[in-house]
Amino acid sequence: MAQTKVRFDRAVEGATNIVDSGTEGTKVAAGTTAQRGSTTGQWRYNSTTGFFEGRNTDGTFSTLQPDPVVSSVDDGEVDSAGGGNQTIVITGQNFTSGGTITFVGSSADFNATTTTFNSTTQITAVAPKSSFLNAQEPYKVKFTSASGKTGESTSGLISVDNIPTFGVASGTLGTLADNNRASSNLTTVTATDVDGDSITFSKLSGTLPTGITFNSNGTFSGTANAETSNTVYTFTIRATANSKTTDRQYTITVNAPIATGGTITSVGGYTYHTFTSSGNFVVVQPKSVEYLLVAGGGGGGGGNIGSAWGAGGGGAGGVIDSTLSTSAQTYAIVIGNGGGGDSAGSSGRGANGQNSTAFGQTATGGGGGGTRLGTEDGANGGSGGGASGANPPDAVGGSGTSQGNDGGDGSYGGAGGGGHSSAGVDGNDSSANGTNGGGGINWKSLGTSYAGGGGGGTGDPTSGQGGNGTFGTGQAGGGNGGSANGSTNTDGTDATANTGSGGGGAGGGAIAANVARNGGDGANGIFIVRYQ
Repeated sequence: MAQTKVRFDRAVEGATNIVDSGTEGTKVAAGTTAQRGSTTGQWRYNSTTGFFEGRNTDGTFSTLQPDPVVSSVDDGEVDSAGGGNQTIVITGQNFTSGGTITFVGSSADFNATTTTFNSTTQITAVAPKSSFLNAQEPYKVKFTSASGKTGESTSGLISVDNIPTFGVASGTLGTLADNNRASSNLTTVTATDVDGDSITFSKLSGTLPTGITFNSNGTFSGTANAETSNTVYTFTIRATANSKTTDRQYTITVNAPIATGGTITSVGGYTYHTFTSSGNFVVVQPKSVEYLLVAGGGGGGGGNIGSAWGAGGGGAGGVIDSTLSTSAQTYAIVIGNGGGGDSAGSSGRGANGQNSTAFGQTATGGGGGGTRLGTEDGANGGSGGGASGANPPDAVGGSGTSQGNDGGDGSYGGAGGGGHSSAGVDGNDSSANGTNGGGGINWKSLGTSYAGGGGGGTGDPTSGQGGNGTFGTGQAGGGNGGSANGSTNTDGTDATANTGSGGGGAGGGAIAANVARNGGDGANGIFIVRYQ
C-alpha cells in the first residue's frame, strides 16, 4: 500500500490546512447516523445513509447526495372510477429509504398514500384511484428523499383512462315474436365514457339468433330465422373506449309461432290471422283468442221488364264475435261464398250466402233479396234479405237469426237487406225510393266494417207511381241498389269482397227502354282471429 504523507503547516492541534500528497484518498471519520458528532463543521461519512455529510451551525447536516432520477412506471393508465387503490412501481436511480412519491398534475399534485423503498432503482407507491383526475392528466412522478433531494420525470407518465359504463342493464334485449322477427324490435346497446373517448362494441362470446348481426355502434340488423320452439340466445358484448374494456351479458329470445294459417299481421300488440278462403288454423302453443266469423252475404234481387219496381237488397251473412281458449291442434276453417245476385226477369230471388264455420261454430249465410215479379219476399238468413217493391206493396223482408237482423219490407222501391247491427229499412212511401241496408260491425275498431245489408233498388219514377226515386245505400260493404230514371236503369252493385255483406237490389225495369237489370252479388265471408 502506498504511504500517505501529511504535512501540517502548524502543529496537528489547531492546524488550518491538511495537505495530502497521496493518490488513493484521504480517510475521514466514518460512522452511523447515531454516531454523529456535535461540533459545527465536522465532515464525515455516514455509513447509514451511504453519503458524506457535514454538520451545520444549526445542528443539521448537509449531505453530499446525488439527485434522484425518475425514469418510468409499470402502469401508465389509471381507472379513476374503478374504486380502491392503484399500485405503481417506479423505476429510476438514486432512490433512498424514507422518501416520498408525489404525482404532479397540470395544476395540482398529491402524495402517494404509501411509498416503499425497494432499492436504489425501484420504488413502490400506492394511491387512491379517485385521486387521479382526468382534467389533470398526464401526471408526472416526483421522488423526494428524506434529506430533501428531489427528482421529477421529464414528461407525464400516468394518464387517466376509465372503463366505459354500459347504459343497458344485463338481461334481455328483447323477445321477437314469430310474425315480426326484425332486429328493429331489439334494444340498442349503449355505453358512456367519462373521458369522452369514442366507444365501440363487439360480440365477445356466445351466440346470436341466426339472421341477426350485431354492429359496432351497438345496434342490431337483419331478421331472425323462424324457430320451432321458443329459443333463448345468450351472448357477451364488449364495450371498448381507448384501451379500456368492459363486458356485459345479454339475451335475445326468438319465439316460435303461436299458430299458423291465414294471412298473419301484427297491429297494436296483437297478432292477427285473417282467412278470406277456407284453410286450417294450426295452434302450436295453446292460447286464448278472440275471433270474428262472418258468413257469405246474400245476393240482391233482380228487376223485371214487366214492372218498374225495384228489387230487394241481400242480407248480411251471420256474425259470431266470440272468444276461445284454444289447444294445440288443427282447426278447420270454412269460409262461405257470397250469394249471387238474381238475374233480370227471374222467377226466383237473390241467392243466399253460404255458411262459414270455425271452432265448431257456424255462421249462417245471409238471405237473398226479393226479385220483382219473381219471389218478391226476402229470404231468411243470418240477416234477412230485403223485399222487392210490389203493387200492392205487400212483400215482406226475410227474417234474420240472432247473428243478424231482419230485411226490410218492400214498398214500390226495393227494401234494404238486414245487417249485423240493424235491420234493413222498410219501404214506406209511394215515391219508389229504395231503402238502405242494415248496419254492420267494425270489429275491434280496425277500420273495416263487415256484415252490412245491401241497399234496395230504385223504382222507375215515370211509372205513374210518382216521385224521383233514389237507390238504397248498402252499409258496411253492402252493395248499393240499382238506379232507375224512366229511360235507363242499373244493376245492383256487388258487395265489397270478403266482408260478408249483401249485394244491392236491381233498379226497376226501365219503362221507356224496356230493360231489366240484375242484382249485385253478396260478398264472401271472412274469419279473423287475434291474440297477444
